[in-house]
Amino acid sequence: MKKKFSEFFKGYGMEITGNNAYGIVNGYETNAELNVMNNNYPLRLHISFYATDEQKRNIQTALRNAAIKFCVYQLTKYGLMLGLNDMTTGRLLKRLPSILDTVYGIVGENGGLDSGTCPVCGNLLDTEHSKQRNVEGLTLTLDDACVDQLNAVIDAENEDFKNAPNNYLLGFCGALVGAIVGTGIAVALFAAGFISSLSAVISVLLGAFLYEKFRGKPNKMMIVIVAATTLVFMLASVPVIYIVDAGIAAKDVGLDMSAIEAFKIVMEDAEVSRAFYLDLAMAFVFSALGIGVEIAYLMRRIKRNKNIK
Repeated sequence: MKKKFSEFFKGYGMEITGNNAYGIVNGYETNAELNVMNNNYPLRLHISFYATDEQKRNIQTALRNAAIKFCVYQLTKYGLMLGLNDMTTGRLLKRLPSILDTVYGIVGENGGLDSGTCPVCGNLLDTEHSKQRNVEGLTLTLDDACVDQLNAVIDAENEDFKNAPNNYLLGFCGALVGAIVGTGIAVALFAAGFISSLSAVISVLLGAFLYEKFRGKPNKMMIVIVAATTLVFMLASVPVIYIVDAGIAAKDVGLDMSAIEAFKIVMEDAEVSRAFYLDLAMAFVFSALGIGVEIAYLMRRIKRNKNIK
């Protein structure tokens, strides 16, 4: 964790481990994570507490009314997750004490129970029947009985997912639609003189979305099918563009031949041939970059929950 953030959280009595901080702040078990690679909300805070559904709705309403700048929030089954940012690190650090006072105040005023209770069931915690656990990257103190119940739910969900049909063909149809849309964007950009990863990114995201909409199972095979389909279509867009251009050029000079025949003729020109293979290579590189970025995102998204240890 960066020195200034580390010093800030140490001032609240939190322990620093790498880019994470953990401790009891204002009576609530609190986790902080700094991810400088996240340009949107590099600072993430999780405040653990138990609250009823009605109390959580009140907390959400109060947070919305507080209108904290550069802040997103989400109520979780364990409490409240905050994402924070500002124009500069200094400005964020300057605002943090006020933000924390506001948020902890809202949680407490609306009945959020403190660190002496389990955030899942609200029962009082004791050393014999509870302990700290690593849950989705957070350090949480949970009642043992709640952990058993949560693990039972996770096991049931994973078993249902395992037994669900793969529907590879239906999923491929969705990936195909995404690839066609991405190819259309690639062709438009190429016609404007650009070769970009953007079309591959859109193709993968749309393909994965439609893969699931077409009832394909969101697993590793989905990623393989979507990525492979996208790459094939992105590469195919280059010869398609050259063939169409060659056909148009042939007609412009009054030649009666197919676009493919015209393409074969122009490819005999060393300069055209070199440009073609260079564009093909560039399309591969940019497509691979775009696909690689989205594969990393999809791998995180399809990751199944594991038992809480």
